Amino acid sequence: MKRHLTALSVDTLGQLGVRTIEISAPYGFANGNPLLARVNTVTNGYVEVLDKNTYSGHGKPVKQADELFDTRFLGMRDALTSFIQISGLAAHQDAVDLYAIFNAHGLDMYHMSYGDELIHAEALITDLEKPENQARIARLYLQEVYALLKDAYKMLKNLINEQTTANATLRGMESSTSLRRNLEDALRSYLDYVNIMAQIDANWKPMQLELNEAVKAAVNSKQNPPKSDDKTTETK
Repeated sequence: MKRHLTALSVDTLGQLGVRTIEISAPYGFANGNPLLARVNTVTNGYVEVLDKNTYSGHGKPVKQADELFDTRFLGMRDALTSFIQISGLAAHQDAVDLYAIFNAHGLDMYHMSYGDELIHAEALITDLEKPENQARIARLYLQEVYALLKDAYKMLKNLINEQTTANATLRGMESSTSLRRNLEDALRSYLDYVNIMAQIDANWKPMQLELNEAVKAAVNSKQNPPKSDDKTTETK
């Protein structure tokens, strides 16, 4: 029966580890057994990794912040386009100059990946922060529009940085797949020991039967489909 552990799904193997510990706990003679202690240690580490999300869960907030930035970016860009089309406008040249800055950093940056968009957006904001461009924005009465754009940029930048840090941390954790061999080995060693002890000490027989039933139930269980990941893409 134990040779079938490799066929168990990632989830089912973890559940068997937990069940093995639960079954063994009431039997005092198993307490302090180094093989059971190993099962306990390996199972705890395995379940911790199994339960974590592969990705940080920041995907939805980042997407929402990106959509907000895109909307405000397009709003200011289109406002400048409208000003340029008004002949005789006193601040006509200001609109032309500001539009040229938008053009230089990418009029279509909202189509870029998050990483590329952030680089272009940062360069855009840096240029618009220059005193001469702040004066142009003021003459066109676009201070509030620009403030909203800048706020959206800061929010997007912060969330992307948080997402990058969180994802790097999660990827640095050992995966459940790499840990499963350790758990399989720990379970086999402990179950083999229990079987041997049951042959020479009748007190071990009830626990042996329970453990064998747990293994049988795990092997016969229908494998669960893999968990879905809260995954964000690098492109939009």
